[in-house]
Amino acid sequence: MSDHHHDSQPGWADKKAFRNAFLGFLIVASIAAAVAGFVPAWQKDHPHFEVEGWGVFFAVWGFAAFMFIVLAGQHLRKLVGRKENYYEERE
Repeated sequence: MSDHHHDSQPGWADKKAFRNAFLGFLIVASIAAAVAGFVPAWQKDHPHFEVEGWGVFFAVWGFAAFMFIVLAGQHLRKLVGRKENYYEERE
């Protein structure tokens, strides 16, 4: 494969101001979602399990599930991944 190097200006998503603003938005949205878990109108009336009644249970559960997927994917890549030049070796 040929290497293509472009000496161009960084894109809009590469600018530090955008990255900081986006990170700030994610933090504010995460805190708002966690606080919303304590609003009685959005809680389950009759949770199946007792922990579902906790205000931030679903936020914590979703974060834990996401962490499991990411960490499991790192190890799964070692099992099923191919070398970078896998297709070039066959030619």
